[in-house]
Amino acid sequence: MKSALFASIVSLLTLSGCATSAMGDMNQPSRAYHGSANLASAGVALEGYCPVAYFAVGKPVRGLADYATDHEGVTYHFVSADARDEFRARPTRYVPQYGGWCAFGMSVGDKFPVDPTRFSIVNDRLLVFLRNSQVDALKLWNDGNESENLQKAAEHWRKVRG
Repeated sequence: MKSALFASIVSLLTLSGCATSAMGDMNQPSRAYHGSANLASAGVALEGYCPVAYFAVGKPVRGLADYATDHEGVTYHFVSADARDEFRARPTRYVPQYGGWCAFGMSVGDKFPVDPTRFSIVNDRLLVFLRNSQVDALKLWNDGNESENLQKAAEHWRKVRG
């Protein structure tokens, strides 16, 4: 029953246009694309939120351009020099999974933009999710089978990451 409901929600999202592809959505900031990374038009990952803060304080905190660093051509902002240095020491721990695209979107075979305040730490990795007036992808993710979602997301990411 749960999986049928999950499938019908995904179909409804796709048909109604609530699910957005790489073309974006009028309710979301415009996007720039560096390789396969999801970046706001300013070219900063996570719309400027500090990737280390999700782990250190368990919530999204805006970083500052004064503490920016690049990793694999993507710019990240940090709350402090210490957070930036921690990221530089272990970037693979802090870089959002799936290029910063919505984890739920990846699990259903699409690229959805994200609301970086909607996140989950799973297996010590940062996952971010779409949220707009019609869809809360984190709720959909939590209502599904996380192991299955992770497997499907990883498979789709391998196909689209460029």
